[in-house]
Amino acid sequence: MGVSRNWWDLAGIDMTGQEMLTWGSSMRWVLRLAETGMPSGMAGVDAMEISRPDGASNIADLGLTLSEAKQLLARLQQAIVAAQAGDLAARRPECPSCRGRCHVNGRRCHLLATPFGKVTVQLPRFRCVSCGHIERCVTWPPHCRSTPELDRLRAHLSALMPFRVAVDVLRHLLPADVGMSPETLRAHSLKIGEQLCDMPTTKPVAAAMSITVTTDSTFIRSCEEGNRHLEVRVGNVETSDGGRQVFGAAARSDTDIAVQIRRSLEAVGRTAATKVTAFTDGCPGLRSILADAGVTTRPIAD
Repeated sequence: MGVSRNWWDLAGIDMTGQEMLTWGSSMRWVLRLAETGMPSGMAGVDAMEISRPDGASNIADLGLTLSEAKQLLARLQQAIVAAQAGDLAARRPECPSCRGRCHVNGRRCHLLATPFGKVTVQLPRFRCVSCGHIERCVTWPPHCRSTPELDRLRAHLSALMPFRVAVDVLRHLLPADVGMSPETLRAHSLKIGEQLCDMPTTKPVAAAMSITVTTDSTFIRSCEEGNRHLEVRVGNVETSDGGRQVFGAAARSDTDIAVQIRRSLEAVGRTAATKVTAFTDGCPGLRSILADAGVTTRPIAD
């Protein structure tokens, strides 16, 4: 199987690469994955055969269906991952200890969840012939079970809708079938949130002339007897030219709302010359939070 290390072409898009047959009232195509830059005699990989009714008299038969598209994405993902793993095993890294040549000393199957289905990657383990040093072939995080893109997608949808609804949306649109439970999405969302808190603030290109900070709080009462009621503090930071950051946290939790406000101000371009105007209610707790975040001007009662 020919493998491209960087880019892939889907041969079968134009008529010269298609194998189109008309059998009775159906049309069939074979979608082939081929490597660029390989000899002309090198065969590609047949990813999937697509069969559709001849013509488009019925609009329901027009183009690919959702199930066919999901199946096609899953097969393409598996073919590309297998090709990348084969290319990885063909390498012979240099030993960092004695500068000798390493050889494959076994393989280990690694199951990963991706946005386009689960894949099994056979990761080779290299061993130096001279000194016996074991060299890893990848620098993946320990206990990695999913790709960062899938983690970010799950966290993004979980922030927009309930976890159970996010699971249904992912299952309906994508062939992702690993780690698709509400509890898993919640755990990944919290993990991504912790990573975002530790990330340094990206400095904007231009400083903001004026910034408006709005804060408020509300109580979420538990519908079950004996459970704790939550006080949630939320708000946003806006600039005069349209920049905006939102923040929120539960009171008496590990998340410091003042730190969030300070990071939001830095993200939209606050400087020493920036005019900051704050709006809040008469709650003294919110006023002290704004003071801790560096908003020294007296807030305006909303």
